[in-house]
Amino acid sequence: MEVHMGDILFQLFTLGSLLIPLLITILIIIFVIRIVRRMERRADERLKLDKENAVYQQEQMQAIKELNNRLTNIEIMLKEVE
Repeated sequence: MEVHMGDILFQLFTLGSLLIPLLITILIIIFVIRIVRRMERRADERLKLDKENAVYQQEQMQAIKELNNRLTNIEIMLKEVE
């Protein structure tokens, strides 16, 4: 059985035409996975910042309550002095 150069080229072309869509599909999947991971990282960073902001706001509210208590005590003392 003889193998001609044309037969080999045809087989290589056929193999290539089957592999190219597969490679493109794999590249698209890799690209989508990278995008999803990047979005997850950004969401995690946003969540971390939101938590830090909530803690900071609670600290500020506590400080405001303490200042209000001190101010109330000072007002009471001033009324007693009058």
